[in-house]
Amino acid sequence: MSSDEQLRTPSPAPPQETAGVNADETSATHVSSGTPFGLVPSPIRRPGFTAHNRKAVEELAYVDPDPAFFEHHLQACPASLVKAIEKRRDVQKWINDINKVKTKEASLYQPVASLLSTISEKVFDHLLASGAKERLHLPRKSIMFLDHHRHAPTHFPVGKVDDKPDIIGAIGRDGGYRVAQDGSYEGVPYHCIETIVEAKAIYGDGQAQATRYAFNIQQARPDRPGFYCLSVKPGKFQVVYSSPVGIEASEHKDWNDCDSLCAYIYSLYDPPAGHILCDRTLVPREPAGVPLGKPSWTIQTQGGTYSGASIIFLGDPWGRRTTVFRVTRNKRSVIIKESYIDCGRRFQEAELLMQIHQNGFVPGVVRHITAEDVKNGDDIIMLSKKDGELTRKKRRMVLADVGQDLSFAESVNDLLMVIYDTLEVHRMLARDRQILHRDMTLFNILMYPSLAPCVEGRFLRNSPPLIDDVLRGELRSPEQRSARCLIIDLDNAASLVAAKANAIPEELRCRTGTPAYIARAVSSGSVYTAMGTLRWSRKMPELSGEAKQLYIKLYGEGRYLKYLDTGDTVHGGLPPREAEEDIASRARKMTFYHRWEYDAESVFWTMYAALLRAVPKASPKESKGSSERLNENWKALSEHTIPRTRRTKDSRDALLDQDPSEFEDCFLPAMQDVAQLVYSISRHVYPAYAAMTPPPVHEDHLHEAMQRLILQYLVHHLNDPIPLVPGKLRPVKLGDNPVVNRGTYGTSFQEQDARGEKRSRDPVEATPMLRRLTRASASTHEDPPVFGDGGFELGWEMRMLDEE
Repeated sequence: MSSDEQLRTPSPAPPQETAGVNADETSATHVSSGTPFGLVPSPIRRPGFTAHNRKAVEELAYVDPDPAFFEHHLQACPASLVKAIEKRRDVQKWINDINKVKTKEASLYQPVASLLSTISEKVFDHLLASGAKERLHLPRKSIMFLDHHRHAPTHFPVGKVDDKPDIIGAIGRDGGYRVAQDGSYEGVPYHCIETIVEAKAIYGDGQAQATRYAFNIQQARPDRPGFYCLSVKPGKFQVVYSSPVGIEASEHKDWNDCDSLCAYIYSLYDPPAGHILCDRTLVPREPAGVPLGKPSWTIQTQGGTYSGASIIFLGDPWGRRTTVFRVTRNKRSVIIKESYIDCGRRFQEAELLMQIHQNGFVPGVVRHITAEDVKNGDDIIMLSKKDGELTRKKRRMVLADVGQDLSFAESVNDLLMVIYDTLEVHRMLARDRQILHRDMTLFNILMYPSLAPCVEGRFLRNSPPLIDDVLRGELRSPEQRSARCLIIDLDNAASLVAAKANAIPEELRCRTGTPAYIARAVSSGSVYTAMGTLRWSRKMPELSGEAKQLYIKLYGEGRYLKYLDTGDTVHGGLPPREAEEDIASRARKMTFYHRWEYDAESVFWTMYAALLRAVPKASPKESKGSSERLNENWKALSEHTIPRTRRTKDSRDALLDQDPSEFEDCFLPAMQDVAQLVYSISRHVYPAYAAMTPPPVHEDHLHEAMQRLILQYLVHHLNDPIPLVPGKLRPVKLGDNPVVNRGTYGTSFQEQDARGEKRSRDPVEATPMLRRLTRASASTHEDPPVFGDGGFELGWEMRMLDEE
């Protein structure tokens, strides 16, 4: 899924784990929607979307009122019906009661709920009598407004959300809803909510808070593309419309403006053109005999109907809004992923997967069964901003392969083998398929893959040796050559085939990624040259002993010698002889583009995050020192953000610029050799290779260096795998959200889409062309293009959700 969803993100999570807890007391089975690596996958989150920072959420949720909102975003209620409603004595009484409220917002709940319920009932009856039931797919009963302020809605799909909307507009049902002893309603499930109302008295504007509640509900209701909500106070009300293309809010209206109030209710049943409130291919089903129970989903696709689907991942409803379902069919797990993709984007994930597997199944990369535009009848579900700058359509894929989160590794060796194969598969995709993933994260690298049968035995005949082949010293047949990894979510991937001659493809000049894992250069949008990155001290690692013998046996001596340094070279490049300030000045003028090594750096951050939180069976107890160092390092990683401007120092440099003892101090005792490995790899990740003169000859030089160090470790520890406690994590004080588990089929934070026309190009030209450009004289600096994703416009492209 992807980064264009950051991150991507549901509502604030419950309180995070606290420090001082032993690692063996923290089980992933107990975490909720803000905690990491849970067996129950968490919603995707953007930076700041945490339980301790709800204010940040609401700041992002707030939008300026649109004077033309009622014209553009609501369907006017028939004038005769408005007049009939306006004349009712009970309606006038409730409006008067609302206007009398001064400081006690609880006094708003009953009159507002009664007023809106009455209007809803009259609008519903009018539409039934008009014969519009089938056209509008009206429910059996009208929407009723319930005072729910003391209770949170139930059955959020993954994790737990504790928000309590003041008033819930729920679909009417025969059995009704539960009433608490105090007379308020409790336990209305998310799948029954059609709208919400947030009430404020003297404490300011409720628009941002209402919109935040809408965020949760839209995540829990993948069948609701668009969603209306209401912010009310004694003298005024305001309508908000939330959708994958963003948020729109009306001006404040007087309660006596019955036309506007009725338009809000009327639009819940009969929205204006372009405002789609229902995806009829998705239906929630409550368990048999369990009214108001947690639903499963029935999904209608062109390839058939899938029943009993459960949601395992949630993305940003104001962006790509990725939702991922898991369903069992023919005794196998199948993944269904749906997103609202930008109609102007250059590449689509399904097209890239077809390109990858067109000559046979490529081990280590997910496959898809079908891909389609989602339709209501004959019409594609499509939403647009009124200015036409952004149009999104709903896209659905059925994926064949599944895997598990890295936190479920049974040993350190298992986890490192996944990282090794990820690097091998990634470099093969870039070299042989001309595809760069551009969002390698903890969400998008899975382990212990469960693969569907390969149709017609179409296995790739020339796939490279993988770690199991190397360690066994024997190349398996193509049919048996499975990878330890499963790379997913190519939403942000770019095809180098589309590169123009002598030009860097536009998509490679965009900053794309997930904050905790994005390469420092991509995060800054430049050749990153902070202090320390302009020292190239580590040459390409040389293997020794059995590791070298196994490498040469499987890959050949030619590949081994190809990457070795000679003379003054480092990773095949030449360190410049200029002063550091002159190197930095030259680098600032160089044109930025997304290099292969930047994805390798993202794989390093992924490996680092997984190993740092892993709990070894042999020493699960934290000391005060290890806990403090863990929290310091985790905070630097998890709270990393992507700056709005270039050349901003990266907070994660401090993690790379540690001596060996500092690396050891933040790991538990049984992990000391692992700490040394991470330190060794960090020395190769740290430098700014693009600033060398010339830079490394081979685009996959960092892949090679990381793999060699991992291979040397694995051979040395083949009989000492360091068993781990699967699913358990070392506890941290805060900062889990950007790096939490996304379930057995994860995805990344933000979701944004590059735009532009497709450009054709001979695939053999792309990689050499990029290398020539890198070595060419620096051109005048230009900021890399930034593409917005609607909703949370943070000033950079972050193709996160199934992000999405």
